Amino acid sequence: MSPPARVHVGRQALETAFAWPSGTAAELLAATDGAMGAVRARMGVPLGNVDPFHVRAALVADPQAIVVGCAGRPLSRDAVDATLLASAGMAGILAFQPLGPVARAVIPDPAWTWLRWRRPEPSPLRIGRVRRFSPADLPGHESGDGLPTYRCLAGLPRGGIAIGSDCGLSIGSAKAEFRAFPWPAGARRENRRVEALLGTDRELVVGTQQALFTWDYRADPRARKHPADADGGYDDLLALALPAPGNDRVRMAWRTHLEGAVGPADILAFAADPHRVLYAGTRGGEVWVVDGGGPIRRFVSERVLREGDGAREPAVGRPVRHLAFAAGRLWAAADGGLHAFDGVSWTSEAGEPGALTADEAGRLWFIREGRVWVRTEEGPDQLVETGVSRPWALLGVPGAVWVGGVGGVAAVSVG
Repeated sequence: MSPPARVHVGRQALETAFAWPSGTAAELLAATDGAMGAVRARMGVPLGNVDPFHVRAALVADPQAIVVGCAGRPLSRDAVDATLLASAGMAGILAFQPLGPVARAVIPDPAWTWLRWRRPEPSPLRIGRVRRFSPADLPGHESGDGLPTYRCLAGLPRGGIAIGSDCGLSIGSAKAEFRAFPWPAGARRENRRVEALLGTDRELVVGTQQALFTWDYRADPRARKHPADADGGYDDLLALALPAPGNDRVRMAWRTHLEGAVGPADILAFAADPHRVLYAGTRGGEVWVVDGGGPIRRFVSERVLREGDGAREPAVGRPVRHLAFAAGRLWAAADGGLHAFDGVSWTSEAGEPGALTADEAGRLWFIREGRVWVRTEEGPDQLVETGVSRPWALLGVPGAVWVGGVGGVAAVSVG
């Protein structure tokens, strides 16, 4: 019995495939099929030595195709699925270039459905105790006469929680016992407006309106001022993400650049999938795969200049303010709606959420019209009464979802 054939896709074949006008996966495959010639034969592809498009085309073209791992053993389709989805380059291929208002990542062929992210097993939603915390419970917020807006939440080691506001920062233990963040000497009140928070096993990273603070949970925090921008002002730190696998550098999204990773400037939100591939949403309306994947979607708005003449202004990017990975999909809040990418195609619904997160079971939580909702596989979205006025921020942690808003915070126990 002869060994499986090996087929290589050259640059010309890929360029031909991507020149097809409608950009559907079926047409991409058809274009590549003619160039490959022997694509219908059984073939083995050693993962890591060829691009994800090659692997995907081979498997779709021939359901009996064999994928051989580095150890020379055939891999299951589930294992191949995980490997492909873990490749940052895969998402860029799935979405199809170039970007624009018609880019939809449309892949209608049922044979491609196995490339979608696997959804978690449905589990009954059980909302338990709701613990509420007022400003009196949360030291470290100097708001003057008004109420603080608790706008940034971050999980800490051993079940702790960090709660940032427009006027300070509280550090909570697993028992919800709070103390003020130990600001270093010289950190004035106007420099304590928290814009971004991230807790890692090693440190808490705090981005404020004027400076960046890092704290190892033991010694005094270290501080550095924001760098200058090109317009005579100072840069803004807008979002933070965990380090890439095998790295220890926190990824920092500044208004003018991305630090610790390869990607665009002016990122407003991050989200990671189960394989730790990081996605970013920008003020210009793009969703990117960070560290090499590139943009996979752009949300734009066109406005008619005068009724009746059909003239339109140039497309303007609509900011992607929130991202989350939940229920086997990447969710994006942008352009007046909630959009979901399942690894193959995008879907959209009206009503842009004010925040997104996932609970421990992988369910999507979101804020819409000043209320907190959770989406389940069993039925319609469920309203969750948190007692928080004008909820602003959400954070899913093991066993709970935290909600921050104007004048208070709540921890909702979730089963």
